[in-house]
Amino acid sequence: MQKSLLLVVCLVCLLITACQKKQEPLPDDEIASMSVSARKINDGVTLDIAAVTFKNANPVATTFEQAEVWISEEASGYSNMKLSSTTTSRTVKLENLKADKTYFVAVKGLKNGVKSEFSKPIMFTTSSIKPLETLLELPNGWFMSSSDKSPYLAYVDASTGEVTLQNWKDKSKKVIFRNSASKSYQIKGFYSEGTLLVLETTRERERAYDYYDFLSDKIIEIKMPPGARIWNCAFSPDGFKMAYTDYNKTGLFIYDTVIENVRLYSNEAFYDFDWSRDGKNIDQIRTKPNSSSDTREVVRWDLADSGKTPAKLFEWPDNIQWTSFSPKDDYVLFASYVSNNADLWIYELKTGKTWQISDVANFGWLSDKEFFVNANKTGNETSWKTYKYTMP
Repeated sequence: MQKSLLLVVCLVCLLITACQKKQEPLPDDEIASMSVSARKINDGVTLDIAAVTFKNANPVATTFEQAEVWISEEASGYSNMKLSSTTTSRTVKLENLKADKTYFVAVKGLKNGVKSEFSKPIMFTTSSIKPLETLLELPNGWFMSSSDKSPYLAYVDASTGEVTLQNWKDKSKKVIFRNSASKSYQIKGFYSEGTLLVLETTRERERAYDYYDFLSDKIIEIKMPPGARIWNCAFSPDGFKMAYTDYNKTGLFIYDTVIENVRLYSNEAFYDFDWSRDGKNIDQIRTKPNSSSDTREVVRWDLADSGKTPAKLFEWPDNIQWTSFSPKDDYVLFASYVSNNADLWIYELKTGKTWQISDVANFGWLSDKEFFVNANKTGNETSWKTYKYTMP
Protein backbone atom coordinates (compact mmCIF):
# COMPACT_ATOMS: atom_id res chain seq x y z
CA MET A 1 0.00 0.00 0.00
CA GLN A 2 2.80 2.39 0.91
CA LYS A 3 4.67 1.50 -2.33
CA SER A 4 1.52 2.17 -4.39
CA LEU A 5 0.99 5.50 -2.65
CA LEU A 6 4.60 6.44 -3.24
CA LEU A 7 4.26 5.55 -6.94
CA VAL A 8 1.15 7.74 -7.24
CA VAL A 9 2.96 10.67 -5.58
CA CYS A 10 5.92 10.27 -7.94
CA LEU A 11 3.63 10.21 -10.99
CA VAL A 12 1.85 13.37 -9.79
CA CYS A 13 5.19 15.12 -9.27
CA LEU A 14 6.33 14.12 -12.75
CA LEU A 15 3.12 15.44 -14.26
CA ILE A 16 3.44 18.75 -12.38
CA THR A 17 7.07 19.08 -13.47
CA ALA A 18 6.14 18.35 -17.09
CA CYS A 19 3.38 20.95 -17.01
CA GLN A 20 5.64 23.57 -15.48
CA LYS A 21 8.49 22.91 -17.91
CA LYS A 22 9.04 25.83 -20.24
CA GLN A 23 7.64 25.15 -23.68
CA GLU A 24 10.25 25.86 -26.35
CA PRO A 25 9.45 26.34 -30.06
CA LEU A 26 10.36 23.50 -32.40
CA PRO A 27 11.85 23.91 -35.90
CA ASP A 28 8.60 22.83 -37.53
CA ASP A 29 6.32 25.09 -35.46
CA GLU A 30 4.07 27.17 -37.67
CA ILE A 31 4.14 30.95 -37.46
CA ALA A 32 1.02 32.18 -35.72
CA SER A 33 1.81 35.86 -36.26
CA MET A 34 4.59 38.27 -37.18
CA SER A 35 5.54 41.61 -35.64
CA VAL A 36 7.88 44.44 -36.54
CA SER A 37 9.19 47.47 -34.66
CA ALA A 38 11.08 50.54 -35.88
CA ARG A 39 13.84 52.26 -33.94
CA LYS A 40 15.53 55.57 -34.78
CA ILE A 41 19.30 55.06 -34.40
CA ASN A 42 21.37 58.15 -35.19
CA ASP A 43 20.17 59.17 -38.66
CA GLY A 44 18.87 55.73 -39.67
CA VAL A 45 15.88 53.48 -39.02
CA THR A 46 16.31 49.86 -37.98
CA LEU A 47 13.54 47.26 -38.08
CA ASP A 48 13.36 44.40 -35.57
CA ILE A 49 11.32 41.47 -36.93
CA ALA A 50 9.88 38.66 -34.83
CA ALA A 51 7.72 35.57 -35.32
CA VAL A 52 5.42 33.99 -32.73
CA THR A 53 3.96 30.52 -32.28
CA PHE A 54 1.73 29.22 -29.49
CA LYS A 55 2.54 26.69 -26.77
CA ASN A 56 -0.29 25.72 -24.42
CA ALA A 57 -2.15 28.82 -25.63
CA ASN A 58 0.84 31.03 -24.71
CA PRO A 59 2.73 33.08 -27.33
CA VAL A 60 6.35 31.96 -27.75
CA ALA A 61 9.01 33.43 -30.02
CA THR A 62 9.88 31.18 -32.94
CA THR A 63 12.01 31.30 -36.08
CA PHE A 64 11.24 32.28 -39.65
CA GLU A 65 13.07 31.32 -42.83
CA GLN A 66 12.41 34.57 -44.64
CA ALA A 67 10.54 37.81 -44.04
CA GLU A 68 9.02 40.19 -46.55
CA VAL A 69 9.15 43.90 -45.67
CA TRP A 70 6.27 45.94 -47.10
CA ILE A 71 6.32 49.77 -47.02
CA SER A 72 4.09 52.66 -48.03
CA GLU A 73 4.49 56.41 -47.67
CA GLU A 74 2.22 58.74 -45.76
CA ALA A 75 -0.10 59.55 -48.66
CA SER A 76 -1.04 55.86 -48.97
CA GLY A 77 -1.40 55.29 -45.25
CA TYR A 78 -1.77 51.66 -44.21
CA SER A 79 -3.07 50.71 -47.65
CA ASN A 80 -1.22 50.26 -50.94
CA MET A 81 1.90 48.81 -49.35
CA LYS A 82 4.61 47.66 -51.74
CA LEU A 83 7.18 44.93 -51.25
CA SER A 84 10.42 46.65 -50.31
CA SER A 85 12.79 43.75 -49.59
CA THR A 86 13.11 40.19 -48.33
CA THR A 87 15.45 39.16 -45.54
CA THR A 88 16.51 36.20 -43.41
CA SER A 89 17.68 38.49 -40.61
CA ARG A 90 15.76 39.61 -37.53
CA THR A 91 17.29 43.08 -37.83
CA VAL A 92 17.15 45.20 -40.98
CA LYS A 93 18.52 48.69 -41.54
CA LEU A 94 16.30 50.54 -43.99
CA GLU A 95 18.04 52.26 -46.86
CA ASN A 96 17.11 55.06 -49.29
CA LEU A 97 14.42 56.59 -47.09
CA LYS A 98 13.31 60.11 -47.95
CA ALA A 99 13.89 62.93 -45.48
CA ASP A 100 10.98 64.24 -43.39
CA LYS A 101 8.59 61.51 -44.50
CA THR A 102 6.18 59.29 -42.62
CA TYR A 103 6.23 55.58 -43.50
CA PHE A 104 3.99 52.61 -42.74
CA VAL A 105 5.55 49.13 -42.48
CA ALA A 106 4.27 45.56 -42.18
CA VAL A 107 5.96 42.17 -42.61
CA LYS A 108 5.07 38.64 -43.73
CA GLY A 109 6.99 35.57 -42.60
CA LEU A 110 7.79 32.38 -44.52
CA LYS A 111 8.40 29.01 -42.83
CA ASN A 112 8.10 25.45 -44.12
CA GLY A 113 6.60 26.75 -47.34
CA VAL A 114 3.77 28.59 -45.54
CA LYS A 115 3.55 32.37 -45.66
CA SER A 116 1.99 34.24 -42.73
CA GLU A 117 -0.56 37.02 -42.91
CA PHE A 118 0.54 40.65 -42.67
CA SER A 119 1.71 41.74 -39.25
CA LYS A 120 0.00 44.68 -37.58
CA PRO A 121 1.23 47.74 -39.53
CA ILE A 122 3.42 50.24 -37.70
CA MET A 123 4.34 53.85 -38.38
CA PHE A 124 7.60 55.79 -38.19
CA THR A 125 8.99 59.06 -39.48
CA THR A 126 12.41 60.03 -40.77
CA SER A 127 12.04 63.42 -39.07
CA SER A 128 14.07 63.57 -35.89
CA ILE A 129 15.97 65.98 -33.68
CA LYS A 130 19.48 65.59 -32.31
CA PRO A 131 20.29 66.41 -28.66
CA LEU A 132 22.20 69.62 -28.00
CA GLU A 133 23.89 68.45 -24.81
CA THR A 134 23.79 65.99 -21.93
CA LEU A 135 22.28 67.58 -18.82
CA LEU A 136 22.71 64.70 -16.35
CA GLU A 137 24.09 61.20 -16.18
CA LEU A 138 22.46 58.89 -13.65
CA PRO A 139 23.03 55.25 -12.64
CA ASN A 140 19.34 54.35 -12.97
CA GLY A 141 16.40 55.29 -15.19
CA TRP A 142 14.53 57.40 -12.68
CA PHE A 143 11.25 59.14 -13.41
CA MET A 144 11.96 62.85 -13.82
CA SER A 145 9.95 66.05 -14.06
CA SER A 146 10.96 69.53 -15.25
CA SER A 147 10.02 73.16 -14.83
CA ASP A 148 9.85 75.54 -17.79
CA LYS A 149 10.05 78.52 -15.41
CA SER A 150 13.17 77.54 -13.45
CA PRO A 151 16.30 75.47 -14.26
CA TYR A 152 15.28 72.50 -12.11
CA LEU A 153 14.72 68.82 -12.67
CA ALA A 154 13.15 66.72 -9.91
CA TYR A 155 13.57 62.98 -9.56
CA VAL A 156 13.35 60.15 -7.02
CA ASP A 157 16.41 57.98 -6.42
CA ALA A 158 15.24 54.46 -7.26
CA SER A 159 17.63 52.87 -4.74
CA THR A 160 17.20 55.19 -1.74
CA GLY A 161 13.84 56.86 -2.31
CA GLU A 162 15.38 60.31 -1.89
CA VAL A 163 13.61 63.16 -3.69
CA THR A 164 16.23 65.33 -5.38
CA LEU A 165 16.11 68.74 -7.02
CA GLN A 166 18.90 69.33 -9.53
CA ASN A 167 19.78 72.54 -11.29
CA TRP A 168 20.63 71.46 -14.84
CA LYS A 169 22.51 74.68 -15.53
CA ASP A 170 25.01 74.79 -12.66
CA LYS A 171 24.65 71.05 -11.75
CA SER A 172 23.96 71.83 -8.08
CA LYS A 173 21.48 69.54 -6.34
CA LYS A 174 19.50 69.32 -3.14
CA VAL A 175 17.78 66.40 -1.42
CA ILE A 176 14.38 67.62 -0.22
CA PHE A 177 13.13 64.31 1.22
CA ARG A 178 14.85 61.23 2.58
CA ASN A 179 12.86 58.02 2.34
CA SER A 180 11.42 56.52 5.52
CA ALA A 181 9.58 53.34 6.45
CA SER A 182 6.33 55.31 6.80
CA LYS A 183 6.38 57.40 3.63
CA SER A 184 7.73 57.51 0.10
CA TYR A 185 7.13 59.87 -2.81
CA GLN A 186 6.82 60.00 -6.57
CA ILE A 187 7.07 63.21 -8.58
CA LYS A 188 3.81 64.67 -9.90
CA GLY A 189 5.21 67.89 -11.35
CA PHE A 190 6.14 71.58 -11.00
CA TYR A 191 3.44 74.22 -10.55
CA SER A 192 2.84 77.86 -9.59
CA GLU A 193 5.55 79.25 -11.90
CA GLY A 194 7.99 76.60 -10.69
CA THR A 195 7.75 77.47 -6.98
CA LEU A 196 5.69 74.39 -5.99
CA LEU A 197 6.51 70.74 -6.53
CA VAL A 198 3.61 68.30 -6.13
CA LEU A 199 4.58 64.90 -4.69
CA GLU A 200 2.45 61.75 -4.84
CA THR A 201 2.25 59.46 -1.82
CA THR A 202 -0.29 57.28 0.03
CA ARG A 203 -2.21 57.94 3.22
CA GLU A 204 -4.37 55.27 4.80
CA ARG A 205 -3.74 53.11 1.71
CA GLU A 206 -5.21 55.72 -0.63
CA ARG A 207 -3.48 57.94 -3.19
CA ALA A 208 -2.65 61.37 -1.78
CA TYR A 209 -0.52 64.42 -2.57
CA ASP A 210 1.76 66.92 -0.82
CA TYR A 211 3.39 70.21 -1.81
CA TYR A 212 7.05 71.03 -1.57
CA ASP A 213 7.23 74.83 -1.24
CA PHE A 214 10.48 76.23 -2.67
CA LEU A 215 10.19 79.47 -0.69
CA SER A 216 9.70 77.92 2.75
CA ASP A 217 11.71 74.77 1.95
CA LYS A 218 8.94 72.69 3.54
CA ILE A 219 6.70 69.78 2.57
CA ILE A 220 3.05 70.61 3.19
CA GLU A 221 0.28 68.02 3.30
CA ILE A 222 -2.62 68.53 0.89
CA LYS A 223 -5.92 67.59 2.45
CA MET A 224 -7.73 65.24 0.05
CA PRO A 225 -11.46 65.50 -0.81
CA PRO A 226 -13.50 63.76 1.91
CA GLY A 227 -14.36 60.16 0.99
CA ALA A 228 -12.57 60.34 -2.36
CA ARG A 229 -10.61 57.43 -3.80
CA ILE A 230 -8.35 59.18 -6.29
CA TRP A 231 -7.80 57.27 -9.53
CA ASN A 232 -6.26 59.70 -12.05
CA CYS A 233 -5.62 63.35 -11.34
CA ALA A 234 -4.04 66.49 -12.79
CA PHE A 235 -3.19 69.78 -11.07
CA SER A 236 -3.94 73.24 -12.46
CA PRO A 237 -0.96 75.42 -13.46
CA ASP A 238 -1.04 77.26 -10.12
CA GLY A 239 -1.14 73.93 -8.27
CA PHE A 240 -4.22 74.73 -6.20
CA LYS A 241 -6.96 72.94 -8.13
CA MET A 242 -7.07 69.23 -8.85
CA ALA A 243 -9.08 67.53 -11.59
CA TYR A 244 -9.57 63.88 -10.66
CA THR A 245 -11.51 60.71 -11.28
CA ASP A 246 -12.74 58.45 -8.49
CA TYR A 247 -12.56 54.66 -8.30
CA ASN A 248 -16.12 54.57 -6.94
CA LYS A 249 -17.79 57.32 -8.99
CA THR A 250 -18.28 58.19 -12.65
CA GLY A 251 -17.21 61.57 -13.99
CA LEU A 252 -14.55 64.23 -13.62
CA PHE A 253 -14.34 66.22 -10.40
CA ILE A 254 -12.62 69.57 -9.68
CA TYR A 255 -11.22 70.04 -6.17
CA ASP A 256 -9.97 73.36 -4.80
CA THR A 257 -7.17 72.56 -2.34
CA VAL A 258 -7.37 76.02 -0.70
CA ILE A 259 -11.07 76.24 0.17
CA GLU A 260 -11.40 72.41 0.11
CA ASN A 261 -14.41 72.45 -2.18
CA VAL A 262 -15.39 69.72 -4.71
CA ARG A 263 -17.63 70.06 -7.74
CA LEU A 264 -18.65 67.59 -10.43
CA TYR A 265 -17.48 69.00 -13.75
CA SER A 266 -18.73 66.29 -16.11
CA ASN A 267 -20.46 62.91 -16.09
CA GLU A 268 -18.28 61.85 -19.04
CA ALA A 269 -15.76 59.03 -18.50
CA PHE A 270 -12.30 60.61 -18.37
CA TYR A 271 -9.08 58.56 -18.29
CA ASP A 272 -6.06 60.47 -19.64
CA PHE A 273 -6.35 64.22 -19.12
CA ASP A 274 -4.45 67.35 -18.05
CA TRP A 275 -4.99 71.08 -17.57
CA SER A 276 -4.28 73.53 -20.36
CA ARG A 277 -1.45 76.00 -19.81
CA ASP A 278 -3.83 78.90 -19.12
CA GLY A 279 -5.85 76.90 -16.57
CA LYS A 280 -9.12 77.47 -18.45
CA ASN A 281 -9.48 74.06 -20.10
CA ILE A 282 -9.03 70.33 -19.63
CA ASP A 283 -7.21 68.44 -22.39
CA GLN A 284 -8.38 64.84 -22.79
CA ILE A 285 -7.05 61.84 -24.71
CA ARG A 286 -9.92 59.67 -25.87
CA THR A 287 -10.84 57.08 -28.50
CA LYS A 288 -12.04 58.86 -31.62
CA PRO A 289 -15.82 58.38 -31.96
CA ASN A 290 -16.97 56.12 -34.81
CA SER A 291 -13.44 54.93 -35.57
CA SER A 292 -11.23 51.92 -34.94
CA SER A 293 -10.32 51.31 -31.32
CA ASP A 294 -6.69 52.25 -32.04
CA THR A 295 -7.33 55.81 -33.25
CA ARG A 296 -7.03 58.47 -30.55
CA GLU A 297 -7.83 62.15 -30.49
CA VAL A 298 -6.90 64.96 -28.11
CA VAL A 299 -9.74 67.36 -27.34
CA ARG A 300 -9.98 70.50 -25.20
CA TRP A 301 -12.90 71.00 -22.79
CA ASP A 302 -14.03 74.43 -21.61
CA LEU A 303 -14.00 74.46 -17.80
CA ALA A 304 -16.66 77.17 -17.78
CA ASP A 305 -19.14 75.01 -19.71
CA SER A 306 -18.96 71.20 -19.61
CA GLY A 307 -21.92 70.99 -22.01
CA LYS A 308 -19.98 72.68 -24.78
CA THR A 309 -18.58 70.35 -27.47
CA PRO A 310 -14.84 70.02 -26.89
CA ALA A 311 -12.48 71.41 -29.52
CA LYS A 312 -10.42 68.82 -31.36
CA LEU A 313 -6.67 69.52 -31.22
CA PHE A 314 -5.31 66.55 -33.19
CA GLU A 315 -5.73 62.82 -33.74
CA TRP A 316 -3.29 59.91 -33.81
CA PRO A 317 -3.50 56.40 -35.37
CA ASP A 318 -2.54 54.59 -32.15
CA ASN A 319 -2.70 54.91 -28.39
CA ILE A 320 -0.86 57.86 -26.82
CA GLN A 321 0.07 58.78 -23.24
CA TRP A 322 1.53 61.58 -21.13
CA THR A 323 0.79 64.50 -23.41
CA SER A 324 2.73 67.64 -22.50
CA PHE A 325 1.98 70.90 -24.30
CA SER A 326 4.70 73.49 -24.77
CA PRO A 327 4.28 76.74 -22.82
CA LYS A 328 2.87 78.59 -25.85
CA ASP A 329 0.83 75.64 -27.16
CA ASP A 330 2.97 75.36 -30.29
CA TYR A 331 3.99 71.71 -29.78
CA VAL A 332 2.93 68.68 -27.81
CA LEU A 333 5.17 65.88 -26.53
CA PHE A 334 3.66 62.43 -26.03
CA ALA A 335 4.58 58.76 -25.76
CA SER A 336 3.31 56.28 -28.33
CA TYR A 337 4.00 52.68 -29.37
CA VAL A 338 2.79 53.32 -32.92
CA SER A 339 6.21 52.05 -34.11
CA ASN A 340 6.13 49.14 -31.61
CA ASN A 341 8.91 50.86 -29.68
CA ALA A 342 9.14 53.18 -26.67
CA ASP A 343 9.20 56.48 -28.53
CA LEU A 344 8.73 60.13 -27.82
CA TRP A 345 6.77 61.92 -30.54
CA ILE A 346 6.67 65.68 -31.04
CA TYR A 347 3.64 67.11 -32.86
CA GLU A 348 3.46 70.68 -34.17
CA LEU A 349 -0.15 71.77 -33.72
CA LYS A 350 -0.13 74.41 -36.48
CA THR A 351 1.31 72.25 -39.28
CA GLY A 352 0.78 68.64 -38.14
CA LYS A 353 4.49 67.91 -38.62
CA THR A 354 5.92 65.16 -36.40
CA TRP A 355 9.32 64.14 -35.08
CA GLN A 356 10.29 60.82 -33.47
CA ILE A 357 12.91 60.00 -30.81
CA SER A 358 13.35 56.33 -29.83
CA ASP A 359 14.13 54.53 -26.56
CA VAL A 360 12.82 57.25 -24.23
CA ALA A 361 11.90 56.79 -20.56
CA ASN A 362 10.36 60.22 -19.81
CA PHE A 363 10.44 63.82 -20.96
CA GLY A 364 9.28 67.38 -20.27
CA TRP A 365 9.58 71.02 -21.31
CA LEU A 366 12.45 73.25 -20.17
CA SER A 367 11.29 76.40 -22.00
CA ASP A 368 9.08 77.41 -24.95
CA LYS A 369 11.12 75.32 -27.40
CA GLU A 370 13.52 73.29 -25.24
CA PHE A 371 12.74 69.91 -23.70
CA PHE A 372 14.57 67.11 -21.90
CA VAL A 373 14.60 63.39 -22.63
CA ASN A 374 15.66 60.77 -20.09
CA ALA A 375 16.87 57.76 -22.07
CA ASN A 376 19.12 54.73 -22.17
CA LYS A 377 20.70 54.54 -25.62
CA THR A 378 23.54 52.16 -24.73
CA GLY A 379 21.60 49.09 -23.52
CA ASN A 380 23.46 49.36 -20.19
CA GLU A 381 20.89 49.67 -17.40
CA THR A 382 23.38 51.57 -15.23
CA SER A 383 23.95 54.29 -17.80
CA TRP A 384 20.98 56.61 -18.19
CA LYS A 385 21.41 60.10 -19.55
CA THR A 386 19.23 63.19 -19.58
CA TYR A 387 19.53 65.01 -22.90
CA LYS A 388 18.51 68.52 -23.84
CA TYR A 389 16.78 69.12 -27.19
CA THR A 390 15.45 72.21 -28.93
CA MET A 391 12.83 72.51 -31.64
CA PRO A 392 14.14 73.59 -35.07
